[in-house]
Amino acid sequence: MEKQRILGLDPGTNSLGWAVLDFDNSKQEYNLVRKGEVIFEEGVGKSKRGEFSKAAYRTFYKSTRKHYFRRRLRKIEVLKVLVKYDFCPYLSDDLLKQWHEKKIYPAVKEFMDWQRTSDAEGKNPYYDRHCCLNEKLDLSLKSDRYVLGRALYHLTQRRGFKSNRLIQNNDENEEGKVKKGISELSTEMQEANCNYLGDYFYKLYTEKGNTVQIRKRYTDREKHYKNEFNAICEKQELNETIVKELDKAIFFQRKLKPQRHGVGKCTFEPNNRRCAISHPDFERFRMLCFINNIKIKTPFEENLRPLNNEEKALIEPLFYRKSIKNFDFEEIAKKLAGKNNYCYIKDDSSKQYKFNYRMSQGASTCQTIAKLKSIFGEEWKNGIAETYTNRRKKEGLKKQAEMVDDIWNVLYSVSECDVLKDFAINKLQLDEKTADNFSKTKLAQGFATLSLKAIRKILPFLEQGFGYTEAVFLANIPTVVGKEYWNNEDIRNDIMEEIKTIFYHNTLKTNDSHNTILFCIKDILSNNFDLAPGAIDKLYHPSMINVYKDVIPNEDGILQLGSPKIDAVKNPMAMRSLHIIRKVVNELLREGIINSDTEVRIEYARELNDANKRHAIADWQKKQYGKHQKYRKEIKELFKAETGFEIEPNETDILKFELWEEQNHICLYTGQEIGISEFVGENPKYDIEHTIPRSLGGDSTKMNMTLCENKFNRENKQKKLPSELANHSEILERIDDWKKKIYILQKKYDSIRTHNGMDKENKDKKIVSMQVRISGSSICVYSQNTLLWLQYGYN
Repeated sequence: MEKQRILGLDPGTNSLGWAVLDFDNSKQEYNLVRKGEVIFEEGVGKSKRGEFSKAAYRTFYKSTRKHYFRRRLRKIEVLKVLVKYDFCPYLSDDLLKQWHEKKIYPAVKEFMDWQRTSDAEGKNPYYDRHCCLNEKLDLSLKSDRYVLGRALYHLTQRRGFKSNRLIQNNDENEEGKVKKGISELSTEMQEANCNYLGDYFYKLYTEKGNTVQIRKRYTDREKHYKNEFNAICEKQELNETIVKELDKAIFFQRKLKPQRHGVGKCTFEPNNRRCAISHPDFERFRMLCFINNIKIKTPFEENLRPLNNEEKALIEPLFYRKSIKNFDFEEIAKKLAGKNNYCYIKDDSSKQYKFNYRMSQGASTCQTIAKLKSIFGEEWKNGIAETYTNRRKKEGLKKQAEMVDDIWNVLYSVSECDVLKDFAINKLQLDEKTADNFSKTKLAQGFATLSLKAIRKILPFLEQGFGYTEAVFLANIPTVVGKEYWNNEDIRNDIMEEIKTIFYHNTLKTNDSHNTILFCIKDILSNNFDLAPGAIDKLYHPSMINVYKDVIPNEDGILQLGSPKIDAVKNPMAMRSLHIIRKVVNELLREGIINSDTEVRIEYARELNDANKRHAIADWQKKQYGKHQKYRKEIKELFKAETGFEIEPNETDILKFELWEEQNHICLYTGQEIGISEFVGENPKYDIEHTIPRSLGGDSTKMNMTLCENKFNRENKQKKLPSELANHSEILERIDDWKKKIYILQKKYDSIRTHNGMDKENKDKKIVSMQVRISGSSICVYSQNTLLWLQYGYN
């Protein structure tokens, strides 16, 4: 082919540039066919606080609308009960319906007068609540019935905070603030000798009037409002039917909607949703994946090897700790090798025990299992099976795994601690103290990438010691060949031996080798078993991922890209760009400008980094601007103080000043102290030099620049590396602090990058902080590139 058509795409956060070219092989030249640019809104919004998800923004306002709607609905339901028993002025169903559906408030005069407060007339809802708590009203009198109704309606308007054990607030300070406020209010009530909230607020109002704030206090639904409601009903001797209707109308709260519909599909079982990370089976799956991947080199061995069963048993208890979410790999190394006798395999160290993990690598604990162990004992599954009373089902008795699922589902879905405690006492036969601990059990939030069905198929092979990749290949073989064959020990052993041979002769690290292994396994199973059509395609493959929809022709037979939506991509900014790319490419296909033979080249959009990195870069640029303004001012002041002359610094002067500050005002090569006038102004004695000469591949970034004496640079340094100079050891001493800084920050960076148990908010903050440092391009940039540069330049 003499000409090759090329489509070039340059996606950005809010733009897409594209061009179609023809490349002539014979002439080695490009000809422009067409070009264009599309400007669109970014997938995220921006505010003074930074970026925010537009979906989250909409959800916030939707939640606010729902909150007011539910509150209005609650008032309507309470008024229906009050009207029914003549505890308030009459409101027709039509008026209440209009308020519900059209937000038209029932402005009936008698109803408005009933709600109105007046200090002169002594009309106050706190007074009504106080009366209902301390006096037996004559409910045969309309006025007394209305006093009771007003008190109950006031409880409806403010019914206090109800704790939900399923909602895990990332802002622990805010949650603590609410509980502290509730506790302080309860203490104030005790000191005032008031048993109920209505009494206490009435006392405050009568004694201090408007000088004290009654509203905007943190109150508890159970301790404050529910107790007062029950006391009022008891004092006024309301019958059980009325109490139940009022209780339901005032305190009813809808359960949280299950969010399973928003959970992604499993990679291996596309019809199943992903498993919650708090499920015991997932925790064991995650732990075994990690343990089976650990390799150790002892003083008696030449190469790394997997852990044996004794070593695995030794470190397994480290994962069963309920007090911590994660821990460093160093704890595992210490357990296996002893104190200060271990290191990472690539570290330059003489330690006797070496591992394939860095010591800062994070490992997640099995908190759910650890909590269940603390309640049911070490053999926690047997403990559940022995105490659980709800063992029967239609087909007979439940299996142990089903009973464990029941317990986990209760912990995962029940929102009230009291209900959970009753379940523990009645269904699990636990004593009061243990049941209380059970009710306080909180589970981690989040979802895995695999479903429980897939995990349970992989888990048996992990238990046998296979690595994750091997276990995935093996996981669905029992389903493919059928239980009849798999349960035959001889047949099963033959299959396993042949597949182990395949694993032995093939690496497990590349997709090509994965395809080879899968082909061999399919060949073995097809040749030895009479499989149903399509059964062999059900085998799992480690490289299975969510794929985009196939390209299909439209009604004119022209191929068109499908939707870019897949579970694997959640970034709204990236998704917006993908939709625009699809729109442009499909239009070019319809016009016949490109076809299936067109070569596509895409310029990676740097702006499509995650929000943390974009925020870090923007923050770094802002700080750099401020720093340069500060440097400009300091140069003027120092230069005038040293020479008596004025100067207007340019960008080169600012760069030199920055390098001067980083070098602590000395020349790294000669050790001489540098004055401001020696590098700023005319005929400077010191100038910028390239640490790694450009002739050896060095660039012109600040990372490769230092302030050096001109004479030394011309006569000694020339085109050499610092490690080739005669005074190399002296130079190393002068940059020793840099190496220490880089080592410390690199360790912190590794810890954050590999810590898989840190909550998102804290991880975001730390990564943003670290990205700010990494985004800089001065000689003190704290990144792996800097470390390599120092090693290369200074050895």
